Amino acid sequence: MSAAKATHLEILRLLRQSEGSFVSGSVLAEKVAISRPGVWKHINRLKQMGYEVQSRPRRGYMLVAVPDSLAPGEIVPDLATGWLAHSYHYLPTIGSTNDYALILAAEGAPHGALVVAEQQTEGRGRLKREWMSHPNRGIYLSILLRDLLPIRVAPQSSFIGALALVKMLREEFGIAASIKWPNDVLIGGRKVAGILTETQSDQDFTRFIVMGMGINVNHSREEMAGPFRYPATSIAIETGLAVKRQKVLLGFLHRFEREYERFLGSGFSALLPEIEQYSEMLGKTITVVYGNRQIVGKAAGISAEGALLLLREDGSQEPVWAGDVVRIEGGV
Repeated sequence: MSAAKATHLEILRLLRQSEGSFVSGSVLAEKVAISRPGVWKHINRLKQMGYEVQSRPRRGYMLVAVPDSLAPGEIVPDLATGWLAHSYHYLPTIGSTNDYALILAAEGAPHGALVVAEQQTEGRGRLKREWMSHPNRGIYLSILLRDLLPIRVAPQSSFIGALALVKMLREEFGIAASIKWPNDVLIGGRKVAGILTETQSDQDFTRFIVMGMGINVNHSREEMAGPFRYPATSIAIETGLAVKRQKVLLGFLHRFEREYERFLGSGFSALLPEIEQYSEMLGKTITVVYGNRQIVGKAAGISAEGALLLLREDGSQEPVWAGDVVRIEGGV
């Protein structure tokens, strides 16, 4: 973080602390150790970023409104995580947050580093499918995880991300979200978020994992009516109200850190009962497509390794490790 960036964020923090009141230029100048003309310069920078700041002679400056932004000044001051997102990388526009996080990982970025963007131009889901990323509507993020994990365990991070988002949506917004194996979050059978996990490893253990997620937050019904593979929705559509994306991001980060630490401390089996509880599929007849193969059966559970357990018509149980769920009892 540059000195200039740190200075304007410090001024923003001071204005936030005095919300609804003016703060004199001399007080701001003294607290951040710059001149009063320097304060004016950084106030103008905040205005260019979308912050509405009133200025009055002999009274100073007052923060009136903040932009709907995921910039560090809107997120970092309210982070209550122990390690997650302390290295915060914000990009107004990027091809793919996962690609950027992979570069950061190769350059030595720390465990828990977060990449977040207002828009992706080359966002992707599983099987290289395009992920639509309307600017300033959703949350597009990637988390770098550096714990040494067995390769077979790495895909389980997708479940941790899905569980964290589902629990946050239920607790913070009262939305009955659910998990669609292996990497989607649904609301009422419609997709609100997708997860893409990418791993680099040395034989038996991971070197690092990048967990990417796209969350539909303030998308309109018209924006969600496009040519998607699966029906889509957004948090705003489900609540009927525009949602503060800052609240969604902060709530998810806090919950993800908690669930990830449970995973490290107690293993995937500790999370499995809740993952199954919030599953969209368990007990339903589903169709899974993998390559040229199509499998039909009743979703009986999820294994301790993360495989979907299908009960076939002949009574046999088959673990499915990868594939697309293309039908759920006539639904998605």
